[in-house]
Amino acid sequence: MPFVSRDWRLTIVASPPIINVLATRLVIAAKEVVMLRLSLLCAVLLLSGTALSIQVFSSADQPDEQTSRSADDVTQLPTTSSDKTVVSSQAPPVAETTNRTAVTATWQPDDPIGVVLTGTVRWRDGTPVDEPGVYLRQGRTRPSASTASDGSYAVVGLQPGEWSVSVRVEGAVDVTETITLGDDAQQEHDFVLDRSYPVRVTIVTADGEDGTRALRMALHGFGDFTIAGQRDRFPDQLAPTDYGMVFVGDAKWDSERNPKDGAAGKLFLASAPPQHVALLQRHLVLEQQLVQPGQTEVKFTIDVAELKKLAGSATLRVLDAQSGQPLTNARVSLNTSNRGGGGKVVDDEGRAVVEGLSPGLLRCQIAAPDHESYYCTVRVGAGERLELGDIRLGPQMPLKGTVLDADGNPATARLSWTELKWHTTGTKFATNRSAHVEADGSFSLWGTGRGRIAVKARSADGSLAAGVFDNPPTTDVVLRLSKASQCVVTRPKDPTRAFTVTLFDEAKLAISAVVLGPRNTKLTISMPPGSYDFEVRDQQARLLQTGSLTFAAAPCSLEIR
Repeated sequence: MPFVSRDWRLTIVASPPIINVLATRLVIAAKEVVMLRLSLLCAVLLLSGTALSIQVFSSADQPDEQTSRSADDVTQLPTTSSDKTVVSSQAPPVAETTNRTAVTATWQPDDPIGVVLTGTVRWRDGTPVDEPGVYLRQGRTRPSASTASDGSYAVVGLQPGEWSVSVRVEGAVDVTETITLGDDAQQEHDFVLDRSYPVRVTIVTADGEDGTRALRMALHGFGDFTIAGQRDRFPDQLAPTDYGMVFVGDAKWDSERNPKDGAAGKLFLASAPPQHVALLQRHLVLEQQLVQPGQTEVKFTIDVAELKKLAGSATLRVLDAQSGQPLTNARVSLNTSNRGGGGKVVDDEGRAVVEGLSPGLLRCQIAAPDHESYYCTVRVGAGERLELGDIRLGPQMPLKGTVLDADGNPATARLSWTELKWHTTGTKFATNRSAHVEADGSFSLWGTGRGRIAVKARSADGSLAAGVFDNPPTTDVVLRLSKASQCVVTRPKDPTRAFTVTLFDEAKLAISAVVLGPRNTKLTISMPPGSYDFEVRDQQARLLQTGSLTFAAAPCSLEIR
């Protein structure tokens, strides 16, 4: 029977995914009227059949609504594919004297159900995929779908705009597509998966011991090995990143958490051999083999002594900026961006030598009581002995300010910041630090000291504010939120290269810096509207391009050559 709410008329025939999603996630609306509507809707669903369709009818004078879209600071954009929308036009029976027109219902901004996306996930041979994992992303909004054993899925609460949809299933090649949702209240998109080709991977030492365990015992600063696979041969070295591994190739690596007797895990190749399989230590390709048709296992033999030769070190001294005396209670750490903690306490002269460093980009952090914190990205080459010199830390000086919305009212947001005096040219803004804004719009950044600080505020709806401020400030520090504008950046497909895009404000001060790693050929930068100068540098910090970008209502673009 039809369910009526306001001027909407819905006739719903539900499948298990829709029942699960709506019954568990939508009967929580704040208003009493909405709660009644959703409760009745769930009751209708539980009595319905198993087909996946929604028919939505509205009165002919239903007003149109403008779509809205929230954007993250940096959003990866995989290869796009067109979506398809299916809306049934069969209306429920009405009295002969009633003159009504069946129309496609549109998304309503205040409707908690939002856009409903449904579809089916099948194997290439047409058989359904049992309870596939379907994950969506639009900026910081990342819902997941409810799925069923017949391969059907459903997700609610979406809004019109571009969404990245990933489908992950054990034994399948991962699929990520970008689909564009329109204003229709119910839309459909199906996925077809290919089965992957599993290969067992063994890593041992020359004397037959487990290779992963041997690495962990010998080099605490190194992460575990990773395995990559693809049709073509890998280059001898990839572009370095600040992460503990480099994502390259089209295979999926499933490692053993507690490896034993050399059994390191399974690599799921995107297609049957011949395929190249490589043993990686971050961006370094240690060895690679060609897997032949019918081969189901790959064995790598490592030499721990040779691995130790790859380890780098860093030497520095920590001093008080005012007195010049050693800060004997300072702690120094150099880690990848996905690891933290640890560190080494300096000696009586304020010196520290950190050894066993994994080659690549590392985040150097120095902390001392009652002093500002030091955050910097450093490059460590294979076997390099890095001299960082004297690091002078001044007293803590929190930067305080206010965040306002577009109308000038106090607003809440999440803050990130980078002290420009510590920033390394050609690296992204990233310190693993963040802070929240109080209800009255006030904020206080921790660990900061004297100097210029680039600050970015991001609200829950995707609005942004950004600025560079002197600390201590000479005027009030105010960040005013506005709707984010985007710039789509593309780069050549080459895993040996990485590119950093730095934006500058009107005073020629760096206000944002993002990176396109070895695997990312496209991303979107979100900034407050305005004009920004930019520069592009490669993985060795060499200057490649300069120019100006205008962030406005329509996205701008930048092609890295």
